[in-house]
Amino acid sequence: MYVELKNINKQFGDFQASRHVSFTIERGQLIGLLGPSGSGKTTILRMIAGLETPDSGDIFIDGVRVNDIPAAKRGIGFVFQSYALFRYMSVFDNIAFGLKVQKKEQAFIQARVTELIKLIGLEGMEKRRPHQLSGGQRQRVAFARALAPNPHLLLLDEPFAAIDAKVRKELRAWLRETITKVGITSIFVTHDQEEAVEVADEIIITHQGQIEQKGTPIDIYRNPKTPFAAKFVGESTEISAYHQLPGFEQVDGFDRAVIRPEFVRMTKVAKEIYPHASGRGVIEDIFFRGNALEVRVDLSGEKITAYQQLDDDAFEVGEEVSVLIHRLYLSNEQEVRMVENLAINHVGSVFI
Repeated sequence: MYVELKNINKQFGDFQASRHVSFTIERGQLIGLLGPSGSGKTTILRMIAGLETPDSGDIFIDGVRVNDIPAAKRGIGFVFQSYALFRYMSVFDNIAFGLKVQKKEQAFIQARVTELIKLIGLEGMEKRRPHQLSGGQRQRVAFARALAPNPHLLLLDEPFAAIDAKVRKELRAWLRETITKVGITSIFVTHDQEEAVEVADEIIITHQGQIEQKGTPIDIYRNPKTPFAAKFVGESTEISAYHQLPGFEQVDGFDRAVIRPEFVRMTKVAKEIYPHASGRGVIEDIFFRGNALEVRVDLSGEKITAYQQLDDDAFEVGEEVSVLIHRLYLSNEQEVRMVENLAINHVGSVFI
């Protein structure tokens, strides 16, 4: 394994930022550290970088224990959320900064910076200052500056947080393509699920200083291993009286359930397909989400969210509808279990 954390603990006063954190990363992977604010993801990144020191545990990079190695000697490139570019330096000089600190020859600096400017697609902008660039362009310069000294590992702390939504989406694809091209092992911190799913080879979910789950985006989405992962990933709704839903029974040891919108199918009452597996709900809100509608429905006192395609039957607030829940995740304090609607005989004919 190229990066390995073993039983890392870190505390700031009364706050436990990292609690027995252990995971491994293979060489060349692009890893997303995903979690809510205060979950410990940035602390993990900073300890790997050498900007924070763990209270206990070991950090290995390429087989070498780096706990006592200064940040400047770890061979790590760091991209900050705020770009941290030098305001009065040109694009060229910002990218060249680390190379000049290393006292590289001018010819080498010229060639390396020229190569990176081409890589980030900013040819012709070498003399511009940061204030003359867009947010996306500034982040590309910060990325190139981090790559300039040929680091062995690249760390990115919320790299798209300061960029508007449209440019952020474009930069995600660019970042993944560029990192794949360069072939550098990379770890980025984000609280944006869509960002993590779109960019990362694997995702590490953090919560209250602990690692909840590690896996591919598809595996984490389809097979959450902990109650927090089931609730946090996707647009989930948590309910307690799941056994009152048609087609579901009380399971000993599981006191709640998580329902994702894609587990729900709503139809006009007159078009109800599985009456024994469906319940009657009342639509409370409808939100336009661009390519679909997000529909909030009250089902026997439980608030359920579903997605509706734009070309499906139109619903109105206050309308009674048939609600079919295909499956749900049962959970308690320790584990998650997926269960199917027992009243459906031919699930495949309804859901894909």
